[in-house]
Amino acid sequence: MTLPDTGPIRILVVDDDLQILMLYKKTLCPEPRADTFDLTLCQQAEEAVEAVRTAVESENPFAVAFLDVRMPPGPDGVWVAEQIRALDPYTEIVMVTGYSDTTPDEIAGRVPPTDKLLYLQKPFHNHEIHHFASALGSKWRGEIELRKIYSNLEGLIEQRNRDLIKLNEQLRNDITKRENAEAEVQTTLAKLRRAMGGVIQAMALTVERRDPYTAGHQRRVADLARGVAAEMRLPTHQIDGIRMAGLIHDLGKICVPAEILSKPGRLTEIEHTLIKDHPQVGFEILKEIEFPWPVAQIVLQHHERIDGSGYPSGLTANDIILEAKTLAVADVVEAMASHRPYRPTLGREMALKEISKNRGVLYDPDVVDACLRLLKEKGFQFRQ
Repeated sequence: MTLPDTGPIRILVVDDDLQILMLYKKTLCPEPRADTFDLTLCQQAEEAVEAVRTAVESENPFAVAFLDVRMPPGPDGVWVAEQIRALDPYTEIVMVTGYSDTTPDEIAGRVPPTDKLLYLQKPFHNHEIHHFASALGSKWRGEIELRKIYSNLEGLIEQRNRDLIKLNEQLRNDITKRENAEAEVQTTLAKLRRAMGGVIQAMALTVERRDPYTAGHQRRVADLARGVAAEMRLPTHQIDGIRMAGLIHDLGKICVPAEILSKPGRLTEIEHTLIKDHPQVGFEILKEIEFPWPVAQIVLQHHERIDGSGYPSGLTANDIILEAKTLAVADVVEAMASHRPYRPTLGREMALKEISKNRGVLYDPDVVDACLRLLKEKGFQFRQ
């Protein structure tokens, strides 16, 4: 299916209360300008499912669906969610209810996956509707871009595999060409490795294009993390994995609206929650790619802290992989030493005081010691 990546974001709203439907319309499609969202309103479950089926068949699917849980006398919103998930597994679903007799766990059991299922309690404010629609629409569109990248990478890998099979057949047919063929195999593998690096670079640029204030942050973190890993005398293969993960450690921010990433003031609780979701979102995006390193796990754990105070899982020291501990220290140092829209730079010395003070508390002692040696004794400088 060819999915749209431009134009208004398609939103489906299902609620048996006409007044609530009009509230959605007033909030998401205000006059005279109403081109941000393409809104479809339904009062009954069967009508909504048919709208989704038509949208999928016409290759113009809905990005987000707001579903009222109770819609008598017909099927309820959970049934609608099940049908939508069967027709289109990528739609972001928001369950809306003023009742508490159906728990989120019950709904999640019927409508997986949980990362595409959110909840909104009635009564809600207009800005909550708009915030959910904007954030989830951006996430949906970002995933389209990533699926295109995956498709290109899969095609490249298939072609390289065909090349390798052909080379192996040549080796069996003519042993005298073995040395040349082996060199071609190595060249092919090197091309594949460079292609994988290119895909990672494309992912990094996808995030940085949406957040000019932190442009280069991932690259600088990757450079510092690689230097720290080398200072710790880790194996070359492990150092390469840390650098690759560093280049895309904030990939999950693709689901966060750009206006939140560059907001100059204090974040709201909802905005902060969206940003804290980025390690989990990055993991979900990367987990199916077969890297030669644990990139998805490194991205998932780079905000964990050894005392269990980090997120998203509150892991402690023994449960956090060394690569993630290394990236965590590099991420903190670069963030504090760089300018942010909500504050000026705190400076390199303040960053070093932070990791020194929390050595063995938040950050791995060996990683902190290596970082301090690199920055204080060996004069490491961030590339501009």
